[in-house]
Parts: sequence; structure tokens; C-alpha cells
Amino acid sequence: MFITFEGPNGVGKTAVVDAVAKKLSILGFDVLRTKEPTKSPLEEFLRSSEESYKGACLACIAAADRYFHVEREIQPALSEGKLVISDRYVESSLVLQRLDGCTLEFIWSLHSRIPVPDLSIILVAKPKILSQRLASRDKKLSRFERSETRQKELRFYREAGKFLSQKGFNVLVLKNESDAVEKLADRIVRKIQELHQ
Repeated sequence: MFITFEGPNGVGKTAVVDAVAKKLSILGFDVLRTKEPTKSPLEEFLRSSEESYKGACLACIAAADRYFHVEREIQPALSEGKLVISDRYVESSLVLQRLDGCTLEFIWSLHSRIPVPDLSIILVAKPKILSQRLASRDKKLSRFERSETRQKELRFYREAGKFLSQKGFNVLVLKNESDAVEKLADRIVRKIQELHQ
């Protein structure tokens, strides 16, 4: 099975993915946890390019990293019968590259050959909560985090979810506003178990 987690920066993806992966492993699933951008030279180039490249150019770099991810990690693990959990996938491009001036149709044209996950989870939270979480981080904010509003980013994530649903993706939008990560993780694990039966 292939499960993806998405949502704006500050939504708490890492904590939820940690909890879900742990619970699935305890249940006996052979879990591969992975993320985007990948740990590769493409990732280094993508991160260093974010400030310099924009629009279609940056969208193509992000798409190249995603295809690398699919070919090198996701597909081999799925072939071995693993349950793959990816922290970020195509929704990130449908939001970030759209914030950068690309259309949904152009972004999708770059990704039309990627595998469709069994479940695409989009985590959301109130803009105020996202801003507070981002402000509490030690790391430097990205160009998108500095220049865009949380409201617009959230709207684009919801629109990306609807767009992908029309493309055959099984999208689940969940709120992650409280500290009850375990409860949210339990709900997600139950959904994955249902799909696995």
C-alpha cells in the first residue's frame, strides 16, 4: 500500500507520520517511511534553487525529484510488499507551484504518470495555529512561508484535494489542531486497515 501525508508547513505532519508509522509497525506491517524532497542531489538542488528559480522552472525541478523518488524508493518498496508512507507528494506541487504562478493543469501535466496512492491524507489547521507553530521553529522560513498567507495556502490545499479526487485519488482531509496526535493517528490507522482488507 502507498499512503501519503500532506498539508501546509506547521500542520504537524511529522508528529502524525511518526505515530502512524509506529502503530502500523506494531500491527505487523512492513513500513517504509520516506519523504519529499528526497535525500539526493536533486533535493539539494531543489532546496538551493527555491530562492533563485520560480514558476515553471521550479515546478519541473520538483517534478524531477518526485519521479526520482517513485523510481528509486516507492516502486521498489511496493514491489517488495511494503507499506510505503510518504511525507509529502504531488499536493505540495499543486499548492507551492500554484502559489508561484503555475496553473493546476500545467502542474498536473508534469505529474500525470506518477502512481496514485491508496490513500492521500491532507492535514489542515486554522491559519492562526499554523502561524504560531511556524513562529516557534528555529529554522529559517522558506520563500513560500515568508511571502504567502496561511489562508491562501490552506485554500489551495483544499482545492488540490478536490482536483486530485477528480483524478481518482482517495483523498482524506483531517484537522490537526489539538495535541491529540495519538487519537488522530488511531483514526488514520483504522482507515488504512480498512483499505488493506
